[in-house]
Amino acid sequence: LTMKKTILLVLICCFVGSYIAIAQSDTATLYFKNGNKLQGLAKLVNGDQVKFKKFKGDKSQKYHFENLEQVVINDKVEPSTYIYLETSDGYFNVVRELEIGAVNLYVLEQTGYSAPMFVGGTNGQMNMMHGNYYDIKNLYVTKGVSGEVTHLGSNQLFSKNFKNAASDYFSDCPELVAKIQNKEYKKKHIRDIVNFYNLQCNDQ
Repeated sequence: LTMKKTILLVLICCFVGSYIAIAQSDTATLYFKNGNKLQGLAKLVNGDQVKFKKFKGDKSQKYHFENLEQVVINDKVEPSTYIYLETSDGYFNVVRELEIGAVNLYVLEQTGYSAPMFVGGTNGQMNMMHGNYYDIKNLYVTKGVSGEVTHLGSNQLFSKNFKNAASDYFSDCPELVAKIQNKEYKKKHIRDIVNFYNLQCNDQ
């Protein structure tokens, strides 16, 4: 009986975890590299694909981002634009645009739910380790349309020193570097930093 309850609990936890991970489809526009465009309902799936259907109730079809110029989804307060960015040599990720200009700012968002695990304890008992929701954000910047992609850090505890990385990247704008060094601008102000550079430093 105990084993049956344990199995039932595992199934329930997995179901809840899967339900939380399912994203709702939002109104979206898919822009293809060949010039075609599709409008309907979409959501990001599998890390590098978008699941699309024209109308609610239609059969969905998946498209890989390598064939897409960009995808605009109304999934936040403002529409989000997603592109396929080469974040390192030969390695691409779907990122969301945050700022566009002389310097472009992107964020790679990885969210999900780690399912509960059962581990053996003393006296043959099974102990449950609770699952956790995770939300990892990595920041990338580029200068120009085809500029080199630079990783500026993430929201993880052991990420690179943002102050040093940002100061080095924006070194051609002393006024901005000063604001970063004196902590007027911190990692949480990354959009303000890029916006400041695009508006105040671009002609330096």
